[in-house]
Amino acid sequence: MLVAALCLNIVILGPVILGLLSGGMDAAFGPDTDARRILTCVYIAIAAVSLGLIGLHVIGHRWAVPMTLALFSVQITYKAATALLVGLSSPVVATNLLVVAVQIGAIVAWSVARG
Repeated sequence: MLVAALCLNIVILGPVILGLLSGGMDAAFGPDTDARRILTCVYIAIAAVSLGLIGLHVIGHRWAVPMTLALFSVQITYKAATALLVGLSSPVVATNLLVVAVQIGAIVAWSVARG
């Protein structure tokens, strides 16, 4: 389940990053600004780390799980905060909350499977 949630990061962020870089996401994210470019860099970092973590899970690296939980904790925190600061009417916030639900579900499933 943790790997599936990491894959979801990439599936969502790939098109979002391309859209942000090409100007195709202006309706959702606003015009091109320094702040939006910084956000794009954060999204690129999350996608890259997610891809690397998938690789670590595949080879069974002992740090894969704690590093994944660390990434998810940061994502859950900032994505939940967007609901408070931006509001629920934004499609970006709606997507963020979907990812939060999947990540929390993945953490719970991993925890239950461990016993």
